[in-house]
Amino acid sequence: MPLTRTNGRHAAKNHPLPQNGFCGVNILVVGDLMLDRYIDGEVHRISPEAPIPVLTVQREWMFAGGAANVALNVAGLNAKVGIAGVIGEDSSGCHLQDILARTRVDTQCVIRDPARPTTRKTRVMSGHHQIVRLDEECSDHLETELQNELLDKIMRVLSGAVDAVVLSDYAKGVLADPCPQIIIRECKRRGIPLLVDPKRPDYSAYLGATCITPNQKEFRAAASGMSFGQADISVAGPALREWLDCNALLITQGSNGMTLVTRDQCRHLPAIAEEVFDVSGAGDTVIATLSVALAAGIPLLPAVELANAAASIVVKHAGTTPIAWRDLLGSI
Repeated sequence: MPLTRTNGRHAAKNHPLPQNGFCGVNILVVGDLMLDRYIDGEVHRISPEAPIPVLTVQREWMFAGGAANVALNVAGLNAKVGIAGVIGEDSSGCHLQDILARTRVDTQCVIRDPARPTTRKTRVMSGHHQIVRLDEECSDHLETELQNELLDKIMRVLSGAVDAVVLSDYAKGVLADPCPQIIIRECKRRGIPLLVDPKRPDYSAYLGATCITPNQKEFRAAASGMSFGQADISVAGPALREWLDCNALLITQGSNGMTLVTRDQCRHLPAIAEEVFDVSGAGDTVIATLSVALAAGIPLLPAVELANAAASIVVKHAGTTPIAWRDLLGSI
């Protein structure tokens, strides 16, 4: 399939957008909840104990990460959002719930499990550079009883007013099989668009999703693992999309933009950002914006271009900074 290139803003700019954001849209985000912790300081010397830098800590701050960051991005676009996942009975879980509560994210489908720690990633920084990252997590699959409890909560929410569902899979165990296929089948039965941000190399769990949004590395791994090889996106993309029986693949490529693959086209959108400071959480912003736009009835290409514009904003900030509707509207 030939690769078409398009202006990153054109369709989104010319499609009518709500001035006050997507207030009438209701999104459910399901996946791995995380707390992103940053410790910043200055390094002036090397430790006498080992050849390592000594950091004088100056400040510490925390963001919602993983599926929680997707939910905050949805909320930043003025849409209504609920989140489903598992956190621990620990201080990180409390911090995460406080962040979600302040942004009016519905947490009725969040389960606290005393046997499972809240996933926390600590980035130690100096002069805008990461020195080290510390990951505290449990990636084991959920116990059957806990998974069934989570699915019961999700099914009750899907029985109400949900306009789109996002599966934010960071491979930390919440979206272990057969959970994704159960949710995908239920959404298809109800006519609800379902989008997936994948992390596992085997995409068979996402068969039948509306749209899957891997980054370039994830796409290459999936295409290779499913015997489509390391061919160009214009070749491997359509083959993978057809095998997955999904409406669209959106392959994000950082500073190189993103490529949309559908049944009829393979279209590349260049990156809009003139300056990239931190790409952390940009994929969360893309899938959140895309889900909200599609749920509001915006056609696929303008929705993708809107997501591209949103990503160009958040990469200019440090940390996992959610998109704000006023900034997105102003950029378009």
